[in-house]
Amino acid sequence: MADLHIDIVTPEKSIFSGPATEIRVPGWLGEFDVLPGHDLFLSLVRGGLLTVSAGGTDHKFVVGRGFAEAGPEQVSVLVDSATPIADADLASASSDLEAAEAVLATSAADSAEWTQAEEASELARARMAAR
Repeated sequence: MADLHIDIVTPEKSIFSGPATEIRVPGWLGEFDVLPGHDLFLSLVRGGLLTVSAGGTDHKFVVGRGFAEAGPEQVSVLVDSATPIADADLASASSDLEAAEAVLATSAADSAEWTQAEEASELARARMAAR
């Protein structure tokens, strides 16, 4: 079976580009996996933990919101932020989650503050899951 070519890109830089056997993406409606030969697919990406399996190793990234486009031979993930799990600030994840939940509890669901706190909560949960 042929490999996929994976590109993970933020507005600032390319985070990962190379061959892989599988990618697991935190889609808007839940995680999804892409293997070689996948049908064409476009999805919103929610903040969370993204995993690229390449060369027998799993490369994990905490990613922000964005889009993923999958096809039989390539997956492109365009997100507003991406950090290799080794570089993520795991120590502050719990306090970041508490702060985000406090804003969510006191903000209107259609406010900018609520949207920002929801994404901060997603990223904090992803960092906590990576421990």
